[in-house]
Amino acid sequence: MSAALAWGGVLLAGALWGGGALVAQFLIDGGMAPQSLSLARFALGVPLLWWLHWRAQSVQQPAGVRWNDLEGREQFQVAGTGAAMALNVSCWFAGIAHMGAALPTVISICCAPVIVAFVSVMCGYERFGLRLSAGLGLALAGVALLVVPAGGWGPLPAGYAAGLAWSFGSAFCYALVVLGNARMPVRVPAVTASAWGMSVAALCMLAIAWPAGITWPAGTAQWLGVSYTGVVTTSVAYLAFAWGARHLSPTAAVVGTLIEPLVAALLAALLLSEPMAPRQWAGAVLLALAMLLLVRRTGAAKPGG
Repeated sequence: MSAALAWGGVLLAGALWGGGALVAQFLIDGGMAPQSLSLARFALGVPLLWWLHWRAQSVQQPAGVRWNDLEGREQFQVAGTGAAMALNVSCWFAGIAHMGAALPTVISICCAPVIVAFVSVMCGYERFGLRLSAGLGLALAGVALLVVPAGGWGPLPAGYAAGLAWSFGSAFCYALVVLGNARMPVRVPAVTASAWGMSVAALCMLAIAWPAGITWPAGTAQWLGVSYTGVVTTSVAYLAFAWGARHLSPTAAVVGTLIEPLVAALLAALLLSEPMAPRQWAGAVLLALAMLLLVRRTGAAKPGG
């Protein structure tokens, strides 16, 4: 039951992020700078997490752990996870500026599970067995079929090497977010760690967005869209992921969030009349098989990998 709930958390996070991608595209097309949108997402997501944190503190007897109660290494892990959230988005946007949206997104989504699996095995968090390797391979193949454009990638733009560097940097930072949440100290509740980490992410994005000038939403529709991305696709989704990642192996947690491009493709088909191609349905099947393999593997292992 614990593993099932944990999978529910990471799958919910991936689904919300997939739906939020369409809202983010609407906001960017409407004139919001990507860095300003990222800042708004974190800044609007923080208050809900802090309210949940204070509410949990008020009912706990004795009160939960405080920041000063953490060791220096634990403080660094919490703050570093939050900074990695902001750097992941910033590197992704920089890659898009050099190469367009498609390839940086594929690199960030597909390389992060490989990095997480490698670090987890090297650090002894999990063993690299046949089920893990098969699940990882099926997941990567499924995501590739989901996101590869029907017409191919097209000609390579100028600044290709720099775009690759930024894109791999995004994947590395995303892997750090996953590993940071998966190995978060047990005595720090998920909502508390999320509130602290997202506060750091908001400050990092403020430092990135401020020099270029912050753009604000224009009109009611954009304000509603920004509020949705901040509350639902950032604070709610991240809290669900942070909780679920604690009860799964790091590789299973990151593979679970690969449902994001599938949800985005399904919503685009339903809402924007962009039907899924046969290769995308094949990718969805491979992704489902990968998650089935990893679910069975998690059920046979101890929670947390």
